[in-house]
Amino acid sequence: MKRLLVINEIGRLIGFFFVFANVCFADVVNNNRLDVNKIFFTEIEKVDDNIFAIGEAGIILSSRDGGTQWTQHKIAYTGLFTSFNFVNSETALFVGHDSTIFRTADGGKSFQKILIETESPISFMKVKWLSTNDALIVGEFGSVFRSSDGARSWKKDFVVNKDFDRHLYDILISEYGTFVVGESGTVLFCPASSNQWQQVDIPYSGSFFGGIIQKDSIYFFGMRGNILSTSLVSFYEFYVKGKGKSIVFNQYITPSKLGIMSASVGKDGSLFFYEAGGVVHKFSDGIFIRGKATLDTVVSTIEYGDSKIFAGLKGIKILK
Repeated sequence: MKRLLVINEIGRLIGFFFVFANVCFADVVNNNRLDVNKIFFTEIEKVDDNIFAIGEAGIILSSRDGGTQWTQHKIAYTGLFTSFNFVNSETALFVGHDSTIFRTADGGKSFQKILIETESPISFMKVKWLSTNDALIVGEFGSVFRSSDGARSWKKDFVVNKDFDRHLYDILISEYGTFVVGESGTVLFCPASSNQWQQVDIPYSGSFFGGIIQKDSIYFFGMRGNILSTSLVSFYEFYVKGKGKSIVFNQYITPSKLGIMSASVGKDGSLFFYEAGGVVHKFSDGIFIRGKATLDTVVSTIEYGDSKIFAGLKGIKILK
């Protein structure tokens, strides 16, 4: 659990009134000797012409040249950062284990730590801005936290019922609403016009580690190569318009049947699913084509110019 929940416990942990305090000024270092191939990364994101990446030991890196050189932003945190998200070129949230939340409003030059009062420390797994002022964080044991004032204050969302304790790993945002996915076949949907979460009836009980939206379709992926897909509009028609008896899903299983850790959409519109052990499957027209990824386990990818950049458990690789 100290490395990454999605790796250590494949069963449950694959893939967990508030005030601002302590302005932490980042010690920004141009570190040409930094070996990114030896860092345990958890996420990478393109922010305008810059790239940001996070990982173990409180690491926040940025690059202005497509990943050739990296700048390290040092802050008062040495644990694992699990997720981050920018709402614009300057403002972002960074989350991690032990109820860790940092906010920057100047592109990483300084950080503010957000203190959250909980009964016990929470491992946050994903953060997303829903709008300029609205943000969402999910994590272990069914934790869902929402802010509506630019992350200055937070409240815990009521999800399903008081006994709901499934670990939540990913957030997806569409024009029809927000999705959260997690273990034990958990898919939650909150319509765009509501703050009420719905638990989606899914024909699969294994854990989902993430999801991806491609045009008008949404895909949920997880253990043993399992993938479920359906149309985005079906959620609006069922939960908002009340049409139909249920949502119909397509179900696929990759030939290798390995845990899918991340996914991306290629420039030609094809989907790529990255499995544990360096296996990648290109998925197009219902057909899987197996290949080898540039990293042993790819957890996050971005397109940058003519390059594709991969971040994973054993560094960052650039494919040109």
